[in-house]
Amino acid sequence: MKKLIMASVALTTFSAAIALFQLTSCKKSIAQTSCPPVTYPVAGLWEGTYQTDQVNHAATYVSLAIYPDGTLIRRSKSSVSTENIYFKGTWKLIGNTFEFRDTTMSYSAGLQIDTGTLRFSDDGTMSNGTWRDVGGNVQSYTGTFQNMKRIN
Repeated sequence: MKKLIMASVALTTFSAAIALFQLTSCKKSIAQTSCPPVTYPVAGLWEGTYQTDQVNHAATYVSLAIYPDGTLIRRSKSSVSTENIYFKGTWKLIGNTFEFRDTTMSYSAGLQIDTGTLRFSDDGTMSNGTWRDVGGNVQSYTGTFQNMKRIN
């Protein structure tokens, strides 16, 4: 008799737990056919192109490796040669404005210090970007970034 009562209590408790779980779990409606949009963080690898205001050239490759600790590495192709130019720097996000400042690590033309801003969207894009040479021993150029996409 004791075993029957204990089994009955255990079965009732188990059934109540399953019923409670069913009441609190999510239900997908038939009308819901797509998943919610993915939200991308700013940290990651971004690729796009840039233009220089003072030099007529085709859109040129640029990438930003953005790290969560506030640092970044920028790689771009030179607009006038096949040289890859590497920059290291820092970044911050204020609202949806991504700001950076970086310095060349390797560039045959010499030291170059740049600043820039882009509009960050958590849908995996950055747009409306501008950049400016602010120091070093190269000519002061300005330019724009075309849409950048997060690729990872």
